[in-house]
Amino acid sequence: MAHPYNKIYLSDAMENLADAFDTAASVYKFQLDYFLKLFIISGIAVQFEIGNPKYVSGKSGAELVADVVSKTNASKVIMPKPIYKEPTEEYWTGWVLAYYQWCTNKRFRDIQNIITMEELKSKYHPYHEMDEEKIVDYIDMKKDASATVRRLQAYRKALGLSQSQLAKESGINLRTLQQYEIGAKELNKASASTVLALSKTLKCDIEDLI
Repeated sequence: MAHPYNKIYLSDAMENLADAFDTAASVYKFQLDYFLKLFIISGIAVQFEIGNPKYVSGKSGAELVADVVSKTNASKVIMPKPIYKEPTEEYWTGWVLAYYQWCTNKRFRDIQNIITMEELKSKYHPYHEMDEEKIVDYIDMKKDASATVRRLQAYRKALGLSQSQLAKESGINLRTLQQYEIGAKELNKASASTVLALSKTLKCDIEDLI
């Protein structure tokens, strides 16, 4: 897969987005998902995605946040004095988010639909001790699960069936079906008989669902 910008900028991009997330959380007291939305709305996310040197290496994380809040009027600009401290969970979240975006060439607005930043932060243990490729695999697994959920809902809605109707006609417990549709349970890991029953009721092939 083609990467969005040259690898020589990657370490700077990871460090700067990591520092931005840490600053947003510790100085501005922003929730990470809220800050990511501001980052996207400001237009700076798009520049980061394409590796604009002004943003991926020309500014510190604190300066990135200052630009974001200035462009979105989300807060007064605060410029903390640079001090060394141990990397936080928020720092790691920004670090691996930058790496995932570079590896996959996805837009930040699309990544937020795959995994929330709070969920990503919750994976600090044990993933911060692993190679970054492990968290890439985890997020990709979430992406595949999300695609399955969308397909299940799409086929059900195309036939004009409610969740209750689909549960009744397929013989699957309603609560279980609801969990599949919100991604709380993975349809890919369901028994063959469950997926077969759903595909027959939805008039599609098993491969269409998973």
